Amino acid sequence: EYAAAFKEVKETGVANSTVRTKNQTDYARFWYEFSEAGWNRIARVVTYDKELNLFEAARLFALVDMALADAYTAGWDAKNHYNFWRPYTAIRNGANDGNNNTTADAAWEPLMPTPPVQDYPSTHSALGSAAATVLARVLGDNTSFVFYSPTAVPAFSSRAYNSFLKAAEENADSRVRAGIHFRFATNAGLELGKKVGDWTVNNYLRKL
Repeated sequence: EYAAAFKEVKETGVANSTVRTKNQTDYARFWYEFSEAGWNRIARVVTYDKELNLFEAARLFALVDMALADAYTAGWDAKNHYNFWRPYTAIRNGANDGNNNTTADAAWEPLMPTPPVQDYPSTHSALGSAAATVLARVLGDNTSFVFYSPTAVPAFSSRAYNSFLKAAEENADSRVRAGIHFRFATNAGLELGKKVGDWTVNNYLRKL
């Protein structure tokens, strides 16, 4: 399983990948910004589109941001517990990982810069999943929205979605395509974020 994840990010996440599609490259850059910024922007867009009143808007933003904060806390606790290396380090040191199914590349570079923190789980994926779960639970998952990203190329260009949860899945996948997370780290982040999002809706700011 590790060798398969190693091979995937090595091939699709490398800067000059020949197997990563243009769309995958585009959304790897698009979702690269901080999750809390992007998902608050999504919340702002759908709040406007759905013409939520002041109470509904305040409650939605509170739930989204509580979920984001709790996903960060849980994610960083797990990162420090597992202390797992990033693809950048793992691929360059593949000859020393004790796995005969991995091949090192001492010159390997990811598409996007690697944050200097542990790999597992992906907090970027956890935050996206947590926020998307809250938005889907409150507004319905089949909600269409368009939003921009400052890290997109060209900068501030937009992408359109018709599902919060599908957007969260693309957000998580972007980290593999960017070369900065293993697949199992993003999958764990998605699972963690969903649990946080569900807990937030079930236990905080319940409708009167």
